Amino acid sequence: MKIPMMITADYATVDPITGKLHILGVFHTIRANEFPCRHPRMCLALRIEGEIADSINPHDLSVTLADEDGNEVFSIQGAFEMPKSTSGIPPHCNVLLEFNDLQFEKPGEFCFYVTVNADETTGSSVIQVVQRELGNG
Repeated sequence: MKIPMMITADYATVDPITGKLHILGVFHTIRANEFPCRHPRMCLALRIEGEIADSINPHDLSVTLADEDGNEVFSIQGAFEMPKSTSGIPPHCNVLLEFNDLQFEKPGEFCFYVTVNADETTGSSVIQVVQRELGNG
């Protein structure tokens, strides 16, 4: 398996009829007036692509957010199901994780680390949390 897309956004959803992934408000930087700060809502949108043989379900998913010093902010684990391959086309699935009121103690770079099936597949995405400059919205 591979993770060709990992995006932080304000909102993401998958249309239940068409299967289309809709992402709104993609960002890589959070600007805060003071620290600690809370970010009201963040969605981590992943596209996971498999091989035809990856139809054995469920698959384990682990997501960790760490600061630039390697300190873990949080870690979650769960499972997802990869759809069965049709017509010889490798399967894929979209995984959407929503985080509400995520607290950042200090400015810096924070990295989401994603692992599928205990080190089989990994991916990462960095967001910056910065002090808002006076006069800049």
